[in-house]
Amino acid sequence: MALMWKRGLCASGAVFLGCLLWAACSGDAYVDVEQEPLCDSTADCQPKLSGAQCIDGRCRCANPDEESCCEPGAREEEGDPCKRECRPVSECNAVLCRTAEDCPKPADPRCGEAVCEEEVCRLALPEQFPNQRIGDCVTLRCDEVGRVVAEPDDSDAFNDGNECTIDTCMQGISNHQPRAAGDAEEGSGYCDGEGNRVACIRDEDCGTPSYACSASRTCVLEWCDNGIFDDASGETARDCGGLCQPCRAGQPCAVDSDCIEGACGSDGLCEETSCRDGIQNGAETDVDCGAPSCPACAAGRRCNAHASCKSGVCTDGTCRESTCDDGVKNGAEPGIDCGANCPVACPLHISGEET
Repeated sequence: MALMWKRGLCASGAVFLGCLLWAACSGDAYVDVEQEPLCDSTADCQPKLSGAQCIDGRCRCANPDEESCCEPGAREEEGDPCKRECRPVSECNAVLCRTAEDCPKPADPRCGEAVCEEEVCRLALPEQFPNQRIGDCVTLRCDEVGRVVAEPDDSDAFNDGNECTIDTCMQGISNHQPRAAGDAEEGSGYCDGEGNRVACIRDEDCGTPSYACSASRTCVLEWCDNGIFDDASGETARDCGGLCQPCRAGQPCAVDSDCIEGACGSDGLCEETSCRDGIQNGAETDVDCGAPSCPACAAGRRCNAHASCKSGVCTDGTCRESTCDDGVKNGAEPGIDCGANCPVACPLHISGEET
């Protein structure tokens, strides 16, 4: 108990007095900062304070994140003279212990656990933080006190499933830049230079003189692009409907396939897209879900962003089930990947046990 009190005094004293005192853990009393070892050169400091530099005629730690202290847990009664060195502040302020129960727990339970090693409290932090959200341009890590820290990671780009965009991260923000107009890299089709995959860019892309590339970048019969309403050829409006490209909302139609949104109303006009029409249309990523104005999609449905999914997790174009390691607060979790049915308890301020 005497050991724990003596070492604790050194650690807490160093925190309390900060740069005003030069603590001595070898049993000497605290002395004023003016009594820091004198020096003419850095070489003079090494026997007195390992790792120090001669600054203004005194041996001092040059790194602001370090301070002078003994090795945590050094035992004078075993003959250790308590050699002073410039050490990280976290080491100088180490808490002594007999068991792990004496040690402060990590700020976030996902950051490992407290352990007592050689009478010194340490945190057993995970080498890699397990609860990473894929494709958010951020990597999470645990700091020295067990807090979760987010750092920009430009290698963690989100794949939007569109081969006509270039997926990148810029300073931690997702970016999807349109590819240049030309052949799509995978499969058939073309990229229009605006991030859309289309059937054609030029008339010759349609492969035969009887077809032309329409304004909507689809291959249609040549007379479907002549600016004339050819009702005898099956058009329901000028250059659309029938064998031509689908018509916009509000234009005449005969069947659902005459309309871009796939819905021909009872009034014979193409209908606006709706989140309840049983058709994937508009900005929807799957039938009646995934668009900003529609509900998020359930697991297994198609998506092009995390926000498209109820779970908040879109991977390779598909919404995923909620899990306890996806880096997202979802399902019944009161916090990110903690509580509910997850093996890790939430921090006290999240669980409501303590503020």
